[in-house]
Amino acid sequence: MKAALLYGPMDVRVIDVPKPTIEPNEVLIKVKLCLTAGTSVKKYVRGYPGKKYPFGFGYEWAGEVEAVGEGVDTALRGKRCRITWNRTCTCFFCVRGQPNLCVQRDYKQSVKADDPESGRISGMFREYVKAPVSNVDVFPDHLSSEDACMIPTMTVVQHGNNNVCIKIGDSVAVVGAGVIGQLHMLLSHLRGAQTIAIDMVQSRLDFAKKIGAADYIINAKNQEDAKAQLDNLNINHGYGPDVVIEAVGLPQTWEEAFALVRRGGQVLLYGGCPPGTSINIDTYKLHYDEITLVSSTTASPIDGVRAYNLIERGMVKPSVFISGRYPLANIRDALEAHRTQKGLKFAVIP
Repeated sequence: MKAALLYGPMDVRVIDVPKPTIEPNEVLIKVKLCLTAGTSVKKYVRGYPGKKYPFGFGYEWAGEVEAVGEGVDTALRGKRCRITWNRTCTCFFCVRGQPNLCVQRDYKQSVKADDPESGRISGMFREYVKAPVSNVDVFPDHLSSEDACMIPTMTVVQHGNNNVCIKIGDSVAVVGAGVIGQLHMLLSHLRGAQTIAIDMVQSRLDFAKKIGAADYIINAKNQEDAKAQLDNLNINHGYGPDVVIEAVGLPQTWEEAFALVRRGGQVLLYGGCPPGTSINIDTYKLHYDEITLVSSTTASPIDGVRAYNLIERGMVKPSVFISGRYPLANIRDALEAHRTQKGLKFAVIP
């Protein structure tokens, strides 16, 4: 089968690898599509902590059961599905109900490189994958594969959105109007909040306004520009937003989020910055303005359930973010289109 692996920064190759052979109680799944995502583009551009080249990537995907192993109901053939790996262990964090911090899957830990020759590869930019039938999650007929692809992203976004207390009538400013930022806005709307999108790319802001994610949009070149435009909106009688969510992942936008929040407000530092970076904040403002700083990483199994429910019930339709489609052979073009902001995300079709 064909699979896309990274061999170095900006070095993605579509190669031949052994097709998975299923065992009893396993199924073979044909990958129907896998989406580009911010994390996938970061891996493409600069690698990933703890990952050794070569390695596969891509995690927003959906498939269809093509074959079943011994002991598996043959009625599963042709069913659209995804794989869930919601495992926990007995480590310090899992026992305390924080499996998103599990030491067994700590991104900082070194992991083995994929082995293309044996077919042991990661990621879902590939044609086939196998899994135990117990980990197969079948979609209902009314749930499209395009919407289901983004259950993993919705899982981690709503985990972060739950880390801050957004109340009915609050104002939530989101720094970064990419897919992650717009999902934060949509979730904030479901909580009864007013939303303000802040970005430097007008097309993203226009799209956020078009789909109803943003009530107000601000095209800001820098922190001072964003603050001035927020002041013009007179949010909370000029005091500023109750919550600011950083959805970019750069030190300067972390600092910007902190600078924009009102006294007594909350800041969610959602976007992950490159390793080794640091930020400067005004300790006087932090202390005397009683600012709450919150971070977020990955998610827990219950977050996956909540994300699935949001999408399956049609409360969020993330397929609107798909800007185009590419065959697997042209995955580099898809990644470059995402990286250069020619769209929000792109479907890669094996």
